[in-house]
Amino acid sequence: MNYNIRKIREDEYPILNDFIYEAIFIPEGVEPPPKSIINQPVIFC
Repeated sequence: MNYNIRKIREDEYPILNDFIYEAIFIPEGVEPPPKSIINQPVIFC
């Protein structure tokens, strides 16, 4: 596979939050957390 890694463009910043939320592991049968969880500093520790 070939990959092209580049810097994120400013117009792509809003979708970054969606990617971060989708990266959270949520076991089957567990209620997903609200999207506001990505604003908690503990998520990035």
